[in-house]
Amino acid sequence: MKPRILLVDDDVLLLRALRRLLQADFEVLTAETGQAGLEALATPGPLAVVLSDFRMPGMDGVQFLDRLGTRSPDTVKIMLTGQAELNTAVEAVNKGHVFRFLTKPIDGQDLLQVLRDAVAQFELITAERTLLEDTLSGSIQALVGLLALFDPTGSGRSQEVRNLAMAIAEALELASSWDIGIAALLSRVGDLAISSEVQGKLLRGERLSPVEHDALLRGPEMGSELIAHIPRLQTVAQMIKYSHKGFNGVGYPRDRVAGAQLPLGARILKVVLDYTDRLRTRGTQATAFAQIELGAGSRYDPTVVAALGQVLRVVQDHNPEGIVALPLNELQPGMVLGGDVVSGAYEAVVLAKGTHLNQLHIEWLRNYSQSQGLTQPVLINRMV
Repeated sequence: MKPRILLVDDDVLLLRALRRLLQADFEVLTAETGQAGLEALATPGPLAVVLSDFRMPGMDGVQFLDRLGTRSPDTVKIMLTGQAELNTAVEAVNKGHVFRFLTKPIDGQDLLQVLRDAVAQFELITAERTLLEDTLSGSIQALVGLLALFDPTGSGRSQEVRNLAMAIAEALELASSWDIGIAALLSRVGDLAISSEVQGKLLRGERLSPVEHDALLRGPEMGSELIAHIPRLQTVAQMIKYSHKGFNGVGYPRDRVAGAQLPLGARILKVVLDYTDRLRTRGTQATAFAQIELGAGSRYDPTVVAALGQVLRVVQDHNPEGIVALPLNELQPGMVLGGDVVSGAYEAVVLAKGTHLNQLHIEWLRNYSQSQGLTQPVLINRMV
């Protein structure tokens, strides 16, 4: 399959000439404006390279490549212009993370070589990203699966938060969301630093002292500090650090970061964490979402709140009865718990709602059922 490239220039004759030159080596898309170039991203398949003119009516090349970087971060970008000023090149490289800066006129063979180099760069970026995502995501999923046996409530909730956060990322049409998924899974890791005494008070609904309350609020910061030491997870650490801070800048950490300065992943986690908290206390999606919607623009990013509403409507429209009850012997790896699994003897949560079952979970539940007893049947969420 030929690599897909996009040419953006308001010179129609130039676009036709470049298409004829390049179509033997590449699948060539063209657009005459920056807006049309952004709309071309909706076409199926990965976009390896974008070659954009600098001088265009409306949205110029720098603005176009800047927006392109948000929607398709792996795409390699090349700037083409007849204006060879140094400040133009610096602005393009700094704002658009441009791979090459070319000036008109350019020799056809030179352009071909630059595009081949850009495709090789794209393949390197995507191969590294795939390796990173598969390795880290697999390792963290295995870790979360083990933690579920020791902290069933917290771990199961992390899976639930991850599913909703990923659904919101998809609704927002984010090009890459693997780091948001990992941040959701690890969003409660800072709670491990909270003393068992404080956690006991929380479970019993007792009032915390000012010192205990402050330690509780600093949980995301402590979790972020732990995760920041893991290579390639610095962006995940930042998402977790700001996951409890309001869109208006109120909350921890106490700095001036607010609004669009907050990592988008943190804004998503803030909405999802608060929504799932309210869902557990309010009981219905409509009531919980109404509480979140009231905070849009102050505590929450309005765009993320709107995406949550879109996700919830899709869930209700496509599967309003998404929970099925199954006996223990019919559980399969990959199923997701639609309710807490509770000990028959002590009425304690053994595995929490939202847990993605693997073979270890299933074997452990069977052994636990034989020795202690479990409340059956088990609720499974068919919507996931």
